[in-house]
Order: sequence, then structure tokens, then C-alpha cells
Amino acid sequence: MAFETGRWTEVLDLTVHIMNLDPLNDAAVAKYILDLDRLNYADAYFYNAVANYKLNKIEAAEKSGLKAEHLDLVTRFPQLHLLLAEIFAQKGNYDRAISEIQTYLELVPQAKEAEQIREKLTKLEKLNSGVPTSEKPDPRRVSPL
Repeated sequence: MAFETGRWTEVLDLTVHIMNLDPLNDAAVAKYILDLDRLNYADAYFYNAVANYKLNKIEAAEKSGLKAEHLDLVTRFPQLHLLLAEIFAQKGNYDRAISEIQTYLELVPQAKEAEQIREKLTKLEKLNSGVPTSEKPDPRRVSPL
């Protein structure tokens, strides 16, 4: 309910509470993991990422978004890739933004907004081609969490 009505501080509070129950919350997860816990914390991390993004807490949004991506093995939130693309684009990391949009389009090729997303992809590719190689972020240096 708080998510649908845009009460982002409330969403943030609720998701933080749920994330605190996650035994892997403080784990440095850099790869995909199989969590046999019956609760799926990917939901909480996804909604937390959205709330942080809407509250302009970009670093926290990125951290939660990447954690959600690693926990969401069945990809129940393809829109997570669009959120991560927005975050990476804001940070000037166009390579990763492009990759996230491509992943989204692979998962949901017939999305109703696919044409607008493809246009955004084209704009990012043009921006990325204008950035000298020496100024592009080294993807090996960007922390996964």
C-alpha cells in the first residue's frame, strides 16, 4: 500500500525492518547465491532500492538494488534492471547502464514501454561513445555492493 501511494519513507522503514531479519544482510555478496530460507528477501531489497532512489539516496539504492539482483534468481523483478540502469546512468557509468537495459529487454522484449526503453538505450550508447576510454569507469573497480 505504501509503495503504490508513494510513501517512500514508510516503504524504506518497512523494508529496513525486513532486511534486518535477513541473515545475509551484512554479508559481502559478490556472486549469485542460493538462500534456502523460506522468506525471499529479494522483494525487500527491491522495494528498498526503489524507495531509496525516490528519496534521492542513490548509493543506498544501488547497494539494495544489486543485492536484490543477486537474490532474485527467478527474476521476479525485471524492472530492477531499469532502476539499476537509471542509477548507473546518473553516476556516469554508461556501460553498466546499457548492460542493465539490455538485460531488461532480454527478459521482457514485449514490454509495453519497450520502444521508449530502446530509445533510452540508443541515447546511452551515444553518450557512452562520446566518453573517452580513459574516463570510462573500470567495471572491475566498481564494487558489486
